Amino acid sequence: MSPSSIIIVGAGLAGLTLGRCLKQHGIAAVVLERVSSSPRYNYGITLHPWAFQPLLKILKIGETIFREKLAVDSVRRGKREASEDALAPAVDSDIGTFRCHRGRLEKLLQEGQDIRWDHTVQNVSTSQGIVVQLKDAKPLEAEVLIGTDGVHSQIRKSLAPEIELKVLPFVVFNGKRQFSKADYQELFESKLGGRTIVHERQDDVILEISINEYTPRHVDVSYTYSRPARENDPLHKPDRAIPGATDIPEEFYREVEGLKDLQQPFNIVFDAAKIRRDRVLHWLMRTSLGGHAEVNNLVKQGVLLVGDAVHAMPILGGEGANNAMMDGVDLAQHILNHGTGGLQTFVDARYKMWKKGVEDSEKRLAEIHGQAKASL
Repeated sequence: MSPSSIIIVGAGLAGLTLGRCLKQHGIAAVVLERVSSSPRYNYGITLHPWAFQPLLKILKIGETIFREKLAVDSVRRGKREASEDALAPAVDSDIGTFRCHRGRLEKLLQEGQDIRWDHTVQNVSTSQGIVVQLKDAKPLEAEVLIGTDGVHSQIRKSLAPEIELKVLPFVVFNGKRQFSKADYQELFESKLGGRTIVHERQDDVILEISINEYTPRHVDVSYTYSRPARENDPLHKPDRAIPGATDIPEEFYREVEGLKDLQQPFNIVFDAAKIRRDRVLHWLMRTSLGGHAEVNNLVKQGVLLVGDAVHAMPILGGEGANNAMMDGVDLAQHILNHGTGGLQTFVDARYKMWKKGVEDSEKRLAEIHGQAKASL
């Protein structure tokens, strides 16, 4: 294959896993990423053994070292499990599941790859072969184009605009805060025990605190406020623009002020006055799944979507990162075994799993909040 025979768009977990696995198999690929190479993700994600263990052979690293390098509590050698009070026990309590620092994971996956940062895809045409139009760069041609560019995939928008995102009826806000090691030990340590995630429920509201990174000097903490959307809900804005994620309504702070009798450390973290000083984001719980025929139509044009670009799951209750990594490992193996001409069989083998994963993630999100289904 020529160096540009495979182009991967998106240097997230799906794209980096795929690229790293292809490299290990001796197959050249170019990864295009719209942002710079500076670290982007200073937060923790839950990794399950079924997702990361197949990757260990590619990385040529043992599980113990993998965990010690990447766990959010790596300074403590990554010994903590993800959670002991999981809201979705079947998902969060698998033996071997742990909280991984996403930024360090991506840095590990990047090693040795041909990643072209600051390469923004503006359009893709397939009428006379695959041509990728880039902002401020010459167009690139490819034999095969793999779209791993996430929930807002430009590849999907260009070639399959009929595949739309669905916003589930939940209100979710996420913030981050840093504590000195001394303050963390005084306020959090005894309450969290051996956990890296803890939850508290007040009626239909779920409060979550998770550790993003534990360093010798400080601890980075993430917190999430979530509940089902209500009738005429001022906090449920399914049609908001992407930049609107930082526009936090005053009603949110009033709801936080209304929380009663919070136990430590929830009373420390969910302090409305302190939250006002944090960088808070309004998260939309999105899912998507292209129809089997729609996905196959793209494959006939030499284009395949994987990860969140084709089967997006909500941030809460979903397993998007884990499924993205599994897509990357399995797709690379499929290309090794069958070549790029065998992508149709990959989709046919994978589609039912993608569909079930999206449906299950919607059910879990509803169950977490005590609902029978995710609908108003």
